[in-house]
Amino acid sequence: MFGTRALVGRLVPQRLRVWRRLARATPPAERLTATTRDGQDLALWRVRPGGASRGAVLLLHGLSANRFAFHWPGRSIAEYLAGEGFDCYVGELRGAGESVTSLPSWTFHDYLEQDVPALLERVREVSRQPRVHFVGHSMGGILAMCHGITTGGEELLSATALGSALDYALGASGFGPLLRARPVLQRLNQVPWGRAMHALSPFLARLGDPLAGFNFHPDNAEAALVRAVYSNAFTAIPTALLGSLATGLEQGGLKSRAGEPFQAKAGALKTPLLLIAASDDRQCPLEALEATAVATRAKVLHFGSRYGHCAEYGHFDLLLGRHAPDEVWPALLQWLGEQR
Repeated sequence: MFGTRALVGRLVPQRLRVWRRLARATPPAERLTATTRDGQDLALWRVRPGGASRGAVLLLHGLSANRFAFHWPGRSIAEYLAGEGFDCYVGELRGAGESVTSLPSWTFHDYLEQDVPALLERVREVSRQPRVHFVGHSMGGILAMCHGITTGGEELLSATALGSALDYALGASGFGPLLRARPVLQRLNQVPWGRAMHALSPFLARLGDPLAGFNFHPDNAEAALVRAVYSNAFTAIPTALLGSLATGLEQGGLKSRAGEPFQAKAGALKTPLLLIAASDDRQCPLEALEATAVATRAKVLHFGSRYGHCAEYGHFDLLLGRHAPDEVWPALLQWLGEQR
């Protein structure tokens, strides 16, 4: 019996050590708070420029993600842009990262009507800039576009959406099964996506598993990076949020709270918009992104080997892929510098 306990005592710490090795700490940043009209405190991480500011930038993550999307240790877009003179603010939506909330559930419309205005207002207040750049990845980019469509975006100098569209019924999105799963999801309060991904993270990016491929192209992301991202960068998803986003897979695309398609109103967007597309995006099909570009009159930049780049790009590669710092980030920097 003693020998068995000793053996278990040696094995369990070894297994736990696998997850401890994947843990990552937030790179240096000043932590601020933005408070929504419904009383939620949102974490906002400021990365200051070294000298005079070239403008303020709000960087916003996508579905189930957090600050690590734009502020990953050793590969941080926020640090890159700050090094080029931009005053960067990495926001975390309610329930993500350190934006802890006691609310049991929320929808995309709560993000749009509550969180985004609070984050933008706080960025303008702290930076003392009347107009700011809004850069969003995936759902963060959708929020940037929908904010501009519904409000006119007068406080925005520009909007950038990476791997985002307004109508996911066009093309084959990996989110397609979400519609078929609706009856099951409606019985749950939330999907523990973050905990599940953390638990599975040590076993990902091995032999081309589809879960890793949902976010990363194997030729453009180190396996160790993929495992660490899955271990640190995701959180739980309320099923009400999934339900509101699932309208993006229906005919006409993502709907407002009143049931009106955002893409049908895209002509109201006056903010200069850049869409950044990945060649092998399993979440945002090129057909969907390009249709959004036509509706919004956006500029589009494509990334992937077929466009002359070093490798194909997956959904998260646009932010954290091994070639993103040399290919995607400079293109984003150039766009921001041109918008005044």
